Amino acid sequence: MRDELTRFLEGVRSDPHRLAELRALIDDPDAAIHWVSNQGFHLTPEDIAELLDSDRELSDDDLDQAAGGDGWPPA
Repeated sequence: MRDELTRFLEGVRSDPHRLAELRALIDDPDAAIHWVSNQGFHLTPEDIAELLDSDRELSDDDLDQAAGGDGWPPA
């Protein structure tokens, strides 16, 4: 995994709001790349594909922990 992607993931995991925003965009790689750019990161389409793959591999419990709360997804 590239350093930029790792740095981005660390930042997103610490902010449940940003994680929710990213998840809303993850099915649209162009929109996700644009959003990530606005967050100050420079990811490639391959990075976004890796995010998709890693998101599918995580359980709901893993995602709850990454989001920092027990109420994920919000009702």
